[in-house]
Amino acid sequence: MLAVQRMEPEYLVYPQSTSSPVEWIPELMQNCAVCGDRVNSCRLGCPACLGCIVFFRRSVIHSSKYRCLRDGNCLINFVYRFLTILISEFRSSCRACRLQKCYHAGMKPSAVKRRDCLGPRRPSPSYSDPPVLSPEGDVQLIDRLIRIQNRQFEEHKRQSVALPRRADISDINKMFKWSLNNSIEWASQFDPFQKLTNESQKAVLSEYGFAFLLIDQAFRTVSEKASGIWLLQNGTFLHPDYNYGQIGRVQESDYQCTRRHFEFVKSLQIAIQRPFEAMDTDIFEIAALKSLLLVSPTFPKPNIFSEYQERMTSLKSKCCMELMEYLSINYYDTHVERFGTLILILGEIRTMVKALYNQTKVSDLFDSSRFDPYVRSFFLS
Repeated sequence: MLAVQRMEPEYLVYPQSTSSPVEWIPELMQNCAVCGDRVNSCRLGCPACLGCIVFFRRSVIHSSKYRCLRDGNCLINFVYRFLTILISEFRSSCRACRLQKCYHAGMKPSAVKRRDCLGPRRPSPSYSDPPVLSPEGDVQLIDRLIRIQNRQFEEHKRQSVALPRRADISDINKMFKWSLNNSIEWASQFDPFQKLTNESQKAVLSEYGFAFLLIDQAFRTVSEKASGIWLLQNGTFLHPDYNYGQIGRVQESDYQCTRRHFEFVKSLQIAIQRPFEAMDTDIFEIAALKSLLLVSPTFPKPNIFSEYQERMTSLKSKCCMELMEYLSINYYDTHVERFGTLILILGEIRTMVKALYNQTKVSDLFDSSRFDPYVRSFFLS
């Protein structure tokens, strides 16, 4: 699992060809051995976050004795926080199990120092907010987003499987997580999203994050010219035949399950893959689709951006103008028709988001009850 830290200004990378900083990039780093949160230091004997360091230190100094009210095997997990998104916390649910896990992870009581020996704490570094895209001025909105998109695609390929294989439920769970994190970073470039409440942001991502997933998967499928299969971001695949690619003895599957799987994968191929193939959709158009989905929302919570309607309209207009300008230069003879086709694809993507939700209720491969808490927290009840 990846932890994300906002980089301090002095660590931002400046490209050699320009004096302007690149877009905000989250830093991927090691996880706490106890709860999985962002690592603060290893001074107590293992990589640990600040929360677990403080908890262990206090427990040792005060010789605390805790009692588990269950079976001594409680889930100890971190607060899922990505930018402004806050999910449920499990690491504080049982102090006895948390302390036990600290010891098992390698924390040493002998490494705990008293405050008067260490002196005062150093002030915590202040992290800058990621820059937001403004609809005014000469800034090319989509061009800036393409740099984020290219980096995300590179990360997908870096973490891809060595050889294509049938996706299993762990792959599906991981792809949801990747897409949610990628879509949060993308949406956070727009200030109206940043100003929403946590509840409203999650409502946005309950549709937008899944649309993001479908676009990335369709683009990889078309880019790699995969025949008859639907590629996931990590290089695993879905085939209309539910049993295709299974290793070892193939268990007999429920007819309804295999039929629904066939219909779902075929729908993805017809609704999104085929239009992408017919148009030979490029990275600029993919970035435009992702942006238009955000600034022209149909999210479950009504009027979710009502307070920022003028801003959203301005962003939508800028996105459309940049897309039309790009198409008129690169596809001069067909730019009007191409623009209209892309707008129509938005409707198909939203339709397939609903189909994806339905699939999580009827397919063991997409069984949301088996996803981790972070992914489940974005699903509509």
